[in-house]
Amino acid sequence: MATRNPSQRLKGQEVSVLLTRDGTLEETLTNVQNFNLTAQFEVKSMGYLGEKTNRKDYIFNGGKFDLELHLHKQDYFKYFVALIDKAQRNTPDVIFNITGVFSFPNGETPTLLLADCVFGDTPLNVSARGDYVKVKLEGEVETITVTTS
Repeated sequence: MATRNPSQRLKGQEVSVLLTRDGTLEETLTNVQNFNLTAQFEVKSMGYLGEKTNRKDYIFNGGKFDLELHLHKQDYFKYFVALIDKAQRNTPDVIFNITGVFSFPNGETPTLLLADCVFGDTPLNVSARGDYVKVKLEGEVETITVTTS
């Protein structure tokens, strides 16, 4: 029988989400409230004569991500301008990466690298006087690189 230790489960406080632009860490974009990553797979199904069920295969189509963060300095607006500049081809060679570092209680630290991110809608939400300003970054990547420790 397997031993189960619920204290070894990973919590959000043990995950760091790091944003980089051209290899430089965005040191002030750290108030990440949540981060979601979806690996995109496409199922292929093909039927052949003489067979009673379809054969299945799949392909990897990259990934989608989104994250929400709160602001505590104007640096997000500089990042936002850099996103616009890349999209408008003013600075087409700028590379945006996102890295997730997962620090398990047992010392293991796998990382997920989302390299050369492309961005979609980027809403900024100012909802009420007492609420924090929230920014949401959404985008896609061609590859997801996983490194285990």
